[in-house]
Amino acid sequence: MSLLLHRSAQRGIAEHGWLHSRFSFSFAEYHNPSRMGFGALRVINDDIVEAGNGFGMHPHKNMEIVSIVTKGSLEHRDSEGNHGIIHAGEIQYMSAGSGVFHSEHATADSDAALFQIWIHPYENGGAPRYEQRSFIHHDQQNQWLTLISADGADDSIVIKQDAAIHSVEVTEGTAIAIPNVTSGHGRLIFVIEGKVEINTHILEARDEIQITDQEEYTLLAHSESKVLLFDVPMH
Repeated sequence: MSLLLHRSAQRGIAEHGWLHSRFSFSFAEYHNPSRMGFGALRVINDDIVEAGNGFGMHPHKNMEIVSIVTKGSLEHRDSEGNHGIIHAGEIQYMSAGSGVFHSEHATADSDAALFQIWIHPYENGGAPRYEQRSFIHHDQQNQWLTLISADGADDSIVIKQDAAIHSVEVTEGTAIAIPNVTSGHGRLIFVIEGKVEINTHILEARDEIQITDQEEYTLLAHSESKVLLFDVPMH
């Protein structure tokens, strides 16, 4: 049994007036040598971008970038000619490949809240890729919904890594199994909202637990909860 719990209050903090960020792992000015990622998972940034503000054109390279918008809308433009507005309940995927410039701004009507996730690809280079997908009508009550994967399972977005992100909305008092992973992979459970219990550990909003063994685990919701599960290679 190998579990590591990390509390919301232990995350890095950045306040830039228009941008309010919490970093699960080292990022920008926040550096913690013991928090450099989890296997292929490099970044989980919990961002609030104030209305009408955002990031100007900036480069990325050799990274799989997933943005999960939970509130408001985020406008994207990139050097490949892609343009989209990502609304709450939608996910944006960008494979930076050999290099791409992009910008992101909250639309003028409201603040945007999102999780920005970076995953190392299984190989560097290649042409940049972009995709946007709505999952708002997919059923994820008391069952895991696959958002991204290596093979497009369950109509998920395909990324360049043997990794997956799943989400679930669990009703109070319900217990669900945490999906198993293949050898060499780890699981990271991140609580978006609510309160859950995993192997006697209580996790509340924005807490995470890392699982690096192959044991079977159950998640019990102590309140209505929203949860993300990352399945990533550890090498």
